[in-house]
Amino acid sequence: MYELDLTGEAFRDKVLGCWMGKNCGGTLGTPVEEAWGRPEPFDIWWYPELQSGGLPNDDLEMQLVWLTALEQVGPELTAADLARYWLDHIGYNFDEYGLSKANLRLGLEPPVSGAFNNWFVDCMGCPIRSEVWACIAPGMPRIAARYAYHDAVCDHAGGESVFGELFNVAIQSTAFVVSDTERLLDIGMTYLPEDSATRRAVRAARDAHAEGLDWKQARERVLAATPSPIAQYSPINLGFQVMGWLYGTDFGDALCKTVNCGYDPDSSGGSIGSWLGIRAGLSALPRKWIEPFGTGLSTNESWGGVRHLTDGTTPIPTDIVELTDKIMVQAERVLRHHGVEIREGRINVGDDDLVADDSVRELWHRSPWRVDHVRRHLAVGVEYGGTAAVATDRPTRLDLVLTNPHPDPVTVQLRPLPPEGWRVELGDGGTGSAIELAAAGEARVELQVTVADRSALRQRNQVLLVLDAAGYPVMDPVAVPLVGAQAWRALPADGRTGIDELPDRDRPSEDWREFSVDGNALPLARLLADGPVFLQSFWQADRDTEVRLGVDCTVGAAAWFNGDALFDVPGPRRIRPSLGPAEEVSGVVTARPGFNELLIRVDPPTDGTEPAGHVVLSTPDRLRNAITHLGRTRFPWD
Repeated sequence: MYELDLTGEAFRDKVLGCWMGKNCGGTLGTPVEEAWGRPEPFDIWWYPELQSGGLPNDDLEMQLVWLTALEQVGPELTAADLARYWLDHIGYNFDEYGLSKANLRLGLEPPVSGAFNNWFVDCMGCPIRSEVWACIAPGMPRIAARYAYHDAVCDHAGGESVFGELFNVAIQSTAFVVSDTERLLDIGMTYLPEDSATRRAVRAARDAHAEGLDWKQARERVLAATPSPIAQYSPINLGFQVMGWLYGTDFGDALCKTVNCGYDPDSSGGSIGSWLGIRAGLSALPRKWIEPFGTGLSTNESWGGVRHLTDGTTPIPTDIVELTDKIMVQAERVLRHHGVEIREGRINVGDDDLVADDSVRELWHRSPWRVDHVRRHLAVGVEYGGTAAVATDRPTRLDLVLTNPHPDPVTVQLRPLPPEGWRVELGDGGTGSAIELAAAGEARVELQVTVADRSALRQRNQVLLVLDAAGYPVMDPVAVPLVGAQAWRALPADGRTGIDELPDRDRPSEDWREFSVDGNALPLARLLADGPVFLQSFWQADRDTEVRLGVDCTVGAAAWFNGDALFDVPGPRRIRPSLGPAEEVSGVVTARPGFNELLIRVDPPTDGTEPAGHVVLSTPDRLRNAITHLGRTRFPWD
């Protein structure tokens, strides 16, 4: 049994140590972060760059926003609440951040916002945000894990990254009461599914250490266990964190070995710094490593990377002392809310309270495509069938799971209200139905959404579900957001290399084959089966709009906008289809009011690999916000 005094100096010291360690590791790694992993490790043994308060880092400053959310919303905080704070306060759009925020702007909700159209679902954006949840649920990793899960699925639902945040938060929360490294790792691994890549990476690091390999050999083991060229691939970086902990001879050595492993060094460095900081407490951290910082906190608010942090009713803390004071208040509030017994400021924690239980394992298996709505007289789960897009060339299936919270049977009348030109049918082919729910029972209802005419599609759409539980007061409808699929068509190149030779560019034609695209990814494997191909789509603008257009393909590709050539790049090449595409495959264009033509020529792969390509639209400024208002769902002649 472990005892933790939530009002005592020891707890306070550990919280201070958490954030100081986070700042140290993040500052050490930030200057050497890259987009792609290097085959060889770095050789860094001191801060490459220093400033008071540490270097601004999304790993830390986003958690200041989450603390504000907790203060304002309270302990019932969920992913749906955090979505608001993403849009109000997170300005930058790195990788998964930008793609998930685009989904939110299109009306999608977590976890679908983190699953749909997200190439970066396995990256490090959420494992780096676990500390705040650990600190407000110290010694209670199962509670911390629930908050971490809601955080993770906003921008990583269905990916390995969710497991990475669960692993991190379990170790950090437990480190408030347990000091033994191997015991902490054992507990952390109970929060990882047996078949996860994250578990393989952690296991590889631990096995290499147990076998007596040196840290560079251990690094090779981790890379072999979960190979990826992407620097932010979460499993690799979680393995590197464990390596730094096991091989580090002291705080500074552990930070340096973690960062020297490379890949995402500010993220892995920040996490290992917080692990060590919680376990040791600020008072035990070496002066050499912490004195350069002071206690200040640096953010990217000055240029808009984060927004509205210092204004509003609950401005963020400006240093780690104020941050710790706020966290100590929230920790007691959260633990009381979750039924933890607190006597004279103290809690008792047993060994069995630390390992993952069924409530944690249930999180592993939650569908990234299900959104739950709680109405006063009915619970409604909406399950998307693997996509949140609706197109004219295929139906979109939705499944509703209706749960009766009452001790008596209930009859529920269901009536879908789709947009004009849409049809929503129930599984029996009807457009409305009476559903009988047993006492405390559940029923599943299949819906099929069809749209016959592209002119009825918008970028952002919603189907309203009117549900009426007989004998109970009227409930609010359930809104089901759906993204309009993009309208594209394809023409075999047949030896043509330029666009002047293409027929019927401005009218319907049987020579062109029409198809739809749900997100950014083009179905190149199918389109290139018979050789090079031209692809055409149109953007409908209501005003002049500057756009940074990226066409990021693994194969050779050329692009034209309104007839003007943008680029012609050979393949093969590596892709990173974020809202900040590489310069050689992007350009700034102006979409004029009305329809604007995008043409792409794509060549088959020359290296035998399956081709991939993505079209991304963002603002041309530093923030690279996704552009979601341009119409891309129809052709000019629709």
